[in-house]
Amino acid sequence: MEQQREVSDEISLVDIILFCRKQWRLMVMLPVAAVILAIAIVMNMPPRYTATSLLLVPAPLGPQGGASVLKDSSLLDRAVTDFELAKHYELSAADKTKLSLLDNLKVNAGKDGLLEVSVSDADAVFAAKLANYLVEQARQKILGLHVTEQSKKYLVLQEKIKATQQQLAVAQRQLKQQGGGEALLNSELARIVDGFARLEVQMNTQQMEGNSPLQSSLLQLRAELERANPRAKSISSQQLAMMRNFFFYQAALEELQKQALVSKALVSQEVQVVLPASPPLEKSGPRRALVVVLAGLLGFALAVLIGAGRNVLDSSRRRLQQATET
Repeated sequence: MEQQREVSDEISLVDIILFCRKQWRLMVMLPVAAVILAIAIVMNMPPRYTATSLLLVPAPLGPQGGASVLKDSSLLDRAVTDFELAKHYELSAADKTKLSLLDNLKVNAGKDGLLEVSVSDADAVFAAKLANYLVEQARQKILGLHVTEQSKKYLVLQEKIKATQQQLAVAQRQLKQQGGGEALLNSELARIVDGFARLEVQMNTQQMEGNSPLQSSLLQLRAELERANPRAKSISSQQLAMMRNFFFYQAALEELQKQALVSKALVSQEVQVVLPASPPLEKSGPRRALVVVLAGLLGFALAVLIGAGRNVLDSSRRRLQQATET
C-alpha cells in the first residue's frame, strides 16, 4: 500500500510538471496580458480622496441612531440638491444620484459615542465640504429631535416661556381695563412692587410653576408698601393683585429667557463635531498595486483552468480515437 501511495504521489507530481511544461506559454502570456491590461486601466482611473469627520452623539440616541439620522432620505435629498450632485456625478435620475452618494459615503458607529463619517470623491476639497455638510445637517436634526437630556430641559423651558407670556398678556390686559392702571405702572409704588416681584421670582425659581402663593405674597407686599409709602393704603386689593401679577410674570419671563439661553448653549455642546473634515493630502484610492497583483493572480488562475480544460479535451479525443480503432 505504501509503495502504491509513493507511486501515486510520484505520478501526480509528474503530471503537474508535464502540465506546466505543456501549458507554460499560456500560464505566462495570460497573466502578463492581464497585468498589462490592469496597468492600462488603473493608470487612467482618477485618484480618490477620502475626507473624514467625527460627530459626538450621546445617549440615548448614540452613534448608531446618529448613523440612521445621517442616512435619512430627506437629509440625503437635501445634500443632492444643495451640492448639485446629479451634475457632479454626471447622472440624470435622482435615485441613481442618491445611490451614488451612498456608495461614496461610509458611516461607522463607534462604542465611544463617536460617529465617523467619511466621504470619497475625486476632488479632495469637495469631499471635505460634503462630509462637513452631512455631519452638520445630522447634528441639527438630532438637536431638533429633543432626545438628549439638555434638549428635553430646553423644550420644557420653551413651553414655560410660552405659558408665562400668555399670563403676562392677561395681566397687562387686566391692568389696562382697570381704571388708572397705566398711571399705577408709572408711579413710585410700581417700582417697589417690581422690586418685590423680582425678589419673589428669584426665591421661587427652582420650583416655580408660573405662580407662587398669591395670598401670602400680597400680604407681605401690602405691608412693605404701607411701610414705605402711606399712600399705598389707597390702593385696593384688586389693583395690588393686578400690579403684583404683571410685575411677577414680567420678571419670571426674563428669568426663564435667561435660563433658556444657558440651556441652548448646553444643548449645542451635547451633540458636537469633535473633528471637522479637512481636504486630505494623500490618496485613498485606487490601490493600483493591489489591482495589478490581483489581475496577475486572476490571469494565472484562468490560464490553469484553460490548460486543464485542454487536457480534458485531449484525453477525451484520445479515448474516442482508441475506441473507434478497436
